[in-house]
Amino acid sequence: MSMISKDEIRHLGWLSRLELTDEELTKYEFQIREIIGYLDKLDTISLEEVETVRLRREVSGLRQDCVEPFEGDALESAKNRKDGFIKGPRII
Repeated sequence: MSMISKDEIRHLGWLSRLELTDEELTKYEFQIREIIGYLDKLDTISLEEVETVRLRREVSGLRQDCVEPFEGDALESAKNRKDGFIKGPRII
């Protein structure tokens, strides 16, 4: 079974812009180990005798793509508008 450390979870939290408490780190460490354990079990399943499933769907079975003109201003309710654009946060 693959192991994951609290430092790796803390790093993932940092990448996700989450501040995790020690309690959350312990909880997520357990949950991630459980998930990895299930994935390891899936790796042991032999698929040699399983027949490939091929699904075919006719194009006529899909919905129609109808283009309709939009009446109005899509940016009307957007915050931080400037010169017809939406001004996003500054990225350094």
